[in-house]
Amino acid sequence: HGLEVLQSLVESRQGGESGVRSVQMLRGPALWQAADAGRWSPELADAAMAAEFAANGSKLPPLREMFRVPPWGILITYRDGLRATVLKIGENSTRWNFACKLAGESKPLATSYYVGPWRNRCLFKAFSHAIQGFIKEGHAPYPVERTLLTTGMLAAAVDSQSNNEKLIDTPHLNIAYQPVDFRAWREMGASWKIIGEDVPEPENV
Repeated sequence: HGLEVLQSLVESRQGGESGVRSVQMLRGPALWQAADAGRWSPELADAAMAAEFAANGSKLPPLREMFRVPPWGILITYRDGLRATVLKIGENSTRWNFACKLAGESKPLATSYYVGPWRNRCLFKAFSHAIQGFIKEGHAPYPVERTLLTTGMLAAAVDSQSNNEKLIDTPHLNIAYQPVDFRAWREMGASWKIIGEDVPEPENV
């Protein structure tokens, strides 16, 4: 899911998606050593988490203090030079935060996705809507290449983890495509005017 969130955003960079050159999965001390070596950015992780905590009106603790469970990260290098990292921080299953740094900008951009009052169940509304659109219109409402790419990235991450966390070259992920505007299928807040945080989730759903 983290890879899908990442890909749904970065595929819209200039030139579209170019594919992935390498993937590496790191845990615990090795993850922090990679940060110290400049291979991923705690600054961006802080910005992503700050977006979540600001939305909740609470103070952001230091990043290293949030790892009550052992952290892990997937380090991704794209064929056009973009670098990205998917981090597992804590045990919150509805934590979908994102931050990036744009060329020429000094401060990162960051956001925290609100999935709705009933946790990740709300994500399936857009999914169901997209399936209906596919059946009705006869073509995929988003690039199928995205699923192929994220599945390949996940497989490479598993290979990395099972091979002493080594870097995995991914020439088979030379998958280029152009993004599609998916907003017509997404939950944009209309449902939450009816089902708010004060509406209890039905039992046995």
